[in-house]
Amino acid sequence: MPVFFIERGALQGKTVSLSGPLARHLKGSLRVRPGEHVWLAEAGGPRYEVRITAADHDRLTGQVLSTLPSPPPPLPRITVGLALIKGDGMDWAIQKATELGAEHIVPLVTARTVVRPKAARASQQARRWQNIALEAAQQSMRWDVPAVAEPTSFDAWCAESAATACRLILWEKPGGRSLGDRLRGTPRPASLALAIGPEGGFEPGEVDLAERRGFEAVSLGARILRSESAVLATLAIAQYEWGELG
Repeated sequence: MPVFFIERGALQGKTVSLSGPLARHLKGSLRVRPGEHVWLAEAGGPRYEVRITAADHDRLTGQVLSTLPSPPPPLPRITVGLALIKGDGMDWAIQKATELGAEHIVPLVTARTVVRPKAARASQQARRWQNIALEAAQQSMRWDVPAVAEPTSFDAWCAESAATACRLILWEKPGGRSLGDRLRGTPRPASLALAIGPEGGFEPGEVDLAERRGFEAVSLGARILRSESAVLATLAIAQYEWGELG
């Protein structure tokens, strides 16, 4: 069973009280009943094995049986700057980025972005994406939940990434250095920012801007991938070379 993240204050001593959407999900979708065990966690904190002791109309109560302390944060701490994707591609990309260990996900507005966010819906959309990340973190048994930002301009995000130890931008320029070659055999940094463009890729001017901000241009080789597929491939390569995959 996956781990479920609880709000601060749900745990009082050894007793856990759950209400709201999480309680409804556990009772309704998963049919959790008194006597069953679930794993609960505070984002970035300990993980608790809990025996459910009572199931009321809108609440579950449980008793903590054991506690697992949270491990040190994995390195590198990964931020994905991802150009907005049309349709349900953005949902899928956020889900996979979460499963593959991204710590921050920043939707980007770039020159070739087809989707243009509406200011009136920005906060609502960000909350929806955050919930997708939460569900993916629970399913993959992460110790934390990545933060999903509201859409940001590409220029602003590049400037905000100045303190990141390693900054890479995907660009399909023929003959460019591959991501695997760039990472292989080099020391693992404390933080990594990955810029992934929209369908059609980044414009040359955007790559120039990023390079002036300290980004290095890399490619995924000869294959041209959809943006959401590039997210999966990029993070899998980074986690294989520098992280916790493979």
